[in-house]
Amino acid sequence: MNVLLIGFGYIGSYLYPRLTAAGHDVVVCDRRLEGLAGVDAALPCAYQELTVKDFREFDVILWFAGHSSVPMSIKDPDGAVANNCLDLLSLARRKLPQTRLIYASTGSVYSTELSDALSLPPPELAENETKLSPVNPYDCSKISFDALARCFASNVVGLRLGTVCGYGPKLRAELIFNAMNRSAIERRFVPVANVHAWRSILFLDDLAHYVLALMEVRDALPQIINAGTQNVTIGELALAIADFHGVPTVRQPDAKTYSFRMNCDQMRALCGPPRSVSIAQRCKEFSASYPACHVELAS
Repeated sequence: MNVLLIGFGYIGSYLYPRLTAAGHDVVVCDRRLEGLAGVDAALPCAYQELTVKDFREFDVILWFAGHSSVPMSIKDPDGAVANNCLDLLSLARRKLPQTRLIYASTGSVYSTELSDALSLPPPELAENETKLSPVNPYDCSKISFDALARCFASNVVGLRLGTVCGYGPKLRAELIFNAMNRSAIERRFVPVANVHAWRSILFLDDLAHYVLALMEVRDALPQIINAGTQNVTIGELALAIADFHGVPTVRQPDAKTYSFRMNCDQMRALCGPPRSVSIAQRCKEFSASYPACHVELAS
């Protein structure tokens, strides 16, 4: 297929070689020209600058160029609304109807506030059970586009991503699994707070599995699909990582946080299950790649 990959950060730089290895012709759009080394075909511009004519050759558009975290969106709330909602809606309406747009939504729209350690685990919510009470610009911008796309765009598929994690060429060091492994390797302990809070986590290789499979589905796809690897408490995740590295966990002060679990049955029915891998094996794979990543970050 002819694929337009918008965004060449943590996710886009991981997906690119997997898309090309699968035989797809990929053009990358990213405004950061210096980050496009190794890309055979690129549009070094903001996706907002692309015209109807620019989209005509593509069978699939993959959009991973949003304001990608709560802190980023809080720092730039107007930019989050524009990028994650209004500009993306404009893109969705400029593309051809037959071109499939797969974009990054977020599983955090299912979040509930964690009130205390005795709180019951949040329910594993499906795509039709969204919590309509966003509490930050990130969730608000994401859920707004999810709703607008249903009425004002066609052939658009939102992936409600769990907390994305795992090694990638442009590592996001602050993400929970990545940060815990880095601390275990560098500081020989795993810091952990809010041990009773739940997260749906999504490893990069599972995201690639889902995206590649969805691209091959010829029938109409659901407008929203949950994308996760597993549901786990922060405490369980920390213990598993600490056990692999043979280091202790160190409790940090709890802070106000959120908790969510996702039901990903629909995605697995469409794409087949991803590979079954333990947290220990994930840590082994991260650790094997980390030295090269650490050099890149240090530079």
